[in-house]
Amino acid sequence: MKSAAPENTVGILHVLWSLGVGGAEKLANDMIRMLPRDVYRPVVCSVAEAGFLGDRLRDDGYHVYHRECVPGVDMGMVRWLREIISHENIRIIHAHQYSPMYYSVLAALGNKQLKLVYTEHGRLFPDRRNWKRYLVNPLLAKRIDHMVSIAESTKKAMIHYDNLPGKKIRVVHNGVEMPEKPVNLNLENKRMELGIPAACRILGTAARLDEDKNLPMMLRAFKIVLGCYPDSCLLIAGCGSLEGSKESDLKALATGLGIEQQVKFIGQRDDLQEIYPLIDVFLLSSYTEGISISLLEAMVCGLPCVVTDVGGNSEVVLDGVTGFLVPSDAHESMADKVLSLLADPELVAVMGNNGSERVASCFSFSRMMDEYLELYES
Repeated sequence: MKSAAPENTVGILHVLWSLGVGGAEKLANDMIRMLPRDVYRPVVCSVAEAGFLGDRLRDDGYHVYHRECVPGVDMGMVRWLREIISHENIRIIHAHQYSPMYYSVLAALGNKQLKLVYTEHGRLFPDRRNWKRYLVNPLLAKRIDHMVSIAESTKKAMIHYDNLPGKKIRVVHNGVEMPEKPVNLNLENKRMELGIPAACRILGTAARLDEDKNLPMMLRAFKIVLGCYPDSCLLIAGCGSLEGSKESDLKALATGLGIEQQVKFIGQRDDLQEIYPLIDVFLLSSYTEGISISLLEAMVCGLPCVVTDVGGNSEVVLDGVTGFLVPSDAHESMADKVLSLLADPELVAVMGNNGSERVASCFSFSRMMDEYLELYES
């Protein structure tokens, strides 16, 4: 291990499952970078998957650790975390998601100086009770100082499925900042770079290419839209997790639907702020969501959104005001709402503006950070 940093700041260890693709990972990355460095000294570790966010943090001078846990209860992981805690003089652990929380609790046992914060960023689909977790979670909760849910719906699931004490769970909605407009952005050149004709209407999404994002629903909805607007295209930004991407299956489905020429898989992007201005309508077809970072980013850029009415989506999107909520797996309903927007440019502008104002007032990154700093300091 590298030598530990000076002790005149509070060491805070962010423990994540992955440092790769995903909203939770991106949010944690942004939180780490925004911590006041005169007060906190952030350290990062992942307990399963390494990734490009970890590489970037390491390149920027942060201490980043990675170790893949083995199946079952990995006591080696517990010892490894304890070594980091001691070496880096950690005083606060912030665990993101369940498995990092589990190992963080075990590593913190017997160390009364450690404060432990646990954030649940979302739920798996389908959500169900695990009886072992259901029995052990009340015991784990006794060692956790603060439990955070990013949405009211996620809090209810934590209580119902995980048997965690509701009175101890605080809802802190995810947040994003109002981005500065890209300097010298040439939309025509961006279209050319992506291979999109000038007059083409663009639907878009940014999501992991995993099963819980239900992108087949979006592809089937887009096929209906093409029947009315054949000059449209669908941009899909993102890639799958290391546990298994559905990209090849999705491309095969697009081919089977006869829409492969109008669907563009553009991979993981770090230039979404330059791509969002090209999009007419943002789509999210997930089976489950917490508070989607990509949804907030799209709204803050002034895009009307058509999303499934699952998880925290209804806490973000005001139906008929900032976009539309549609039933899960109802591709015809999604297509219908998209068509109503494409037929009414004035409605697109109004909803987009409403969405941008809603994010600025209710889902700002600074508001979110203030709430987490309050927990760290309590």
